[in-house]
Amino acid sequence: MNIETFEALRIDEHGEIGWTQLIELSGLAEAELRELVEDGALVPVDPQSAQWSFHAYSVVVARTAGRLRRDLDLDAHALAVVLRFVARIEELEAELRALRAGVATSR
Repeated sequence: MNIETFEALRIDEHGEIGWTQLIELSGLAEAELRELVEDGALVPVDPQSAQWSFHAYSVVVARTAGRLRRDLDLDAHALAVVLRFVARIEELEAELRALRAGVATSR
């Protein structure tokens, strides 16, 4: 997958990528990605499928995982915990932005 395709997937939140593409784009080894899936930090669209596919945003999560692993020297299980915290923080920030936007429009 070239950078143009990745950028198109990034823009399209509903895009999906395959397991092989995720390995190529993430910068992580297949075993590391598999551990992140097993720990629930990355979730395939259909976990029961023989060929896993992921939402395009999983590339961002996987790249973040690689950066955190390198910077903090984390093992796979600790990395999965940190990624869940990061995801929760992003959810809370989005909720806060929505609440602030609602307050700003109601004035």
